[in-house]
Amino acid sequence: MLKFDLIRAEILEDAEQQEKKTAFYIENGFLLNWAEQNRIFSDNGIERYSTARRLEQYKNGDISRAEAVKYAIARYNRQNSKETAKKLAQLDRIQNAPELVWCDVSVEFRRSSVWGYNPHVESRSNGGYTTGTASGCGHDKESAAIAQAWNQNDSLLKVLCTMKEKALRAGISDSSATACTGRSNANVIGYGAGYSAIPYFEGGVGTSEFLHIMEKSGFAVSSYYGKRENSYTFERQEDPESAEPAE
Repeated sequence: MLKFDLIRAEILEDAEQQEKKTAFYIENGFLLNWAEQNRIFSDNGIERYSTARRLEQYKNGDISRAEAVKYAIARYNRQNSKETAKKLAQLDRIQNAPELVWCDVSVEFRRSSVWGYNPHVESRSNGGYTTGTASGCGHDKESAAIAQAWNQNDSLLKVLCTMKEKALRAGISDSSATACTGRSNANVIGYGAGYSAIPYFEGGVGTSEFLHIMEKSGFAVSSYYGKRENSYTFERQEDPESAEPAE
């Protein structure tokens, strides 16, 4: 079984960098990467990350600014540690999930009086059954509904993590100068795989992007398009350990 050691290292690295960035913000009231005209020393960071009690103590002069900063940083770091633990636990679940062998997706478009036809997705696989739906406008609703369903299935997320781990081991970087997180999984998996250490299916990008990712991961993909329903089937054609990394 492929272990996601490099993804795990990214989670820890991101948590450490976020602690440093947040500590700087709490101490100064602005982030170092902000434009020069916005770098104004303030208590914004203290106000954002302090409890109501600590903030009141600081404003009343009961504790110094240095103490307020210390308490706020400690509070954030505790929250960050909890979030990091959740991500590591999620990665463990994904790593231990069954390898995806097959997946069937059915999409039914149901009429909404407000948003037109909305997709309702049922996803069945050897890794479990999940559902998803989407409404609104201005985005691809079918891929949003599929993403909602697939992001609940650890075996499907394991497909993405396997691709990413292999790409990272091959020396392909997920660093991005334009993504707000500093990472883009488009570099190591394909467009539509999100912007965090743990990849995910990004809603609204178009279902064809998901089909492309699955094909690249070694699945045979079949599609059916009807008037009010679509369906997709995925069957693994090769061992995930032998699939080529993203380029």
